[in-house]
Amino acid sequence: MYIKAQQQFERYVAEYKSLIIAICLTVTTNYFDAEDLAQETFLSAYRNFHRFDGESPKAWLTTIAVNKCRDYLKSRTRRNLHMPCEDMRLFADTGETLEERVEIETSKGYVRKLCGRLKEPYKSVALCYFCEGKKLSQLAAETGQNLRTLETRLYRAKKLLKVLWGEERQNEET
Repeated sequence: MYIKAQQQFERYVAEYKSLIIAICLTVTTNYFDAEDLAQETFLSAYRNFHRFDGESPKAWLTTIAVNKCRDYLKSRTRRNLHMPCEDMRLFADTGETLEERVEIETSKGYVRKLCGRLKEPYKSVALCYFCEGKKLSQLAAETGQNLRTLETRLYRAKKLLKVLWGEERQNEET
């Protein structure tokens, strides 16, 4: 029974280590501190694995990570360090959890990266639409381009992004 639990825990670590590091990195903005906090997260989870009910390991691990990050931010050694203002927005009460905000920011960065790989004229339309949240009618008014032309470009950009997304997924699997 012990070996089975240990194997399950190892699967959780493998599956969620990137997410936990991303959460810690978002809070600390320092990769080395984020790695330390992620390690503390998994160590704490391992020590208390016998208490874990088996439901939602992602939520369980992210809760531990967020608590470790909060403790880190409260610590005396951290108090004298400055946090950039742009990072303070992560702690604004938006009704979302820190994990959800990190996932959103990570996803936005990924979409921006994929859009940046497109060639013009699809790149500019995709960036404006997906990354800046502009409507095509607004973009048509700003650029003087025909709305139907922008719709066609966005449609083609979506198809190209789908291909790029598939390529990225294949690269991650290999």
